[in-house]
Amino acid sequence: MAQAFIFAGEDSEAVRKRALNFAKRLNCETENACDACTSCRVFQSGNHPDTIFVKGTKQTGIGVDDVREQIIMPAAQLPFKYKHKVFIADEPLLPAAQNAVLKTIEEPPPYGVFLFLAQNTHGFLPTVISRCAVKKIAGEGRSEKSDLQTLAREIFDAAKGADIAESFALYRKIEPLEKHELPEFLSLLYILCGKAQRFSASAAVSHTRKILSQNANAQLAIELMLLKMR
Repeated sequence: MAQAFIFAGEDSEAVRKRALNFAKRLNCETENACDACTSCRVFQSGNHPDTIFVKGTKQTGIGVDDVREQIIMPAAQLPFKYKHKVFIADEPLLPAAQNAVLKTIEEPPPYGVFLFLAQNTHGFLPTVISRCAVKKIAGEGRSEKSDLQTLAREIFDAAKGADIAESFALYRKIEPLEKHELPEFLSLLYILCGKAQRFSASAAVSHTRKILSQNANAQLAIELMLLKMR
């Protein structure tokens, strides 16, 4: 699993809602944000011991000192109780702050997960973007399918002719999808393969849809699919 994510979208409330749900799932006993286990209930109260909301002390956003005190130093300490220590930054990270946090997200502790929320990715340094899985969030009034269609097209175009390293890298674009989104995404990808008469790719996607319905390891299944889609 990637450990640093950018959740981006024009609807800030939709972005925040999706990011918080993702954060909740990370320590949920069922991994589905059940709202019933101890971790979920504590998360809902706003007092989760292993969830840190990073706040800027500058009017312009999160600065170097904020990153050092609220991300870098706490990240060096083990989680208080749960599996993951989750850092959520929903204010702009100033360029110097992004440079300061770069090493932490480049070589994160095994328990650390870092969520950066924004309207778009324009304010992030390329070095930060390259180390994050980017999740683009549609607004509450828009169909989520449009985002999945865009991602399916991007994966479809990129998978053809990709080498092994590129195929594995493509998984980072798919990984931020939530579990319930995968069947729809794979269906859209299957349709694209069929229309283009890329039959071996169609077979790979079809096989992946089948084994995921049997609770197979999603990462392994999708990475193998991408290799076969080349």
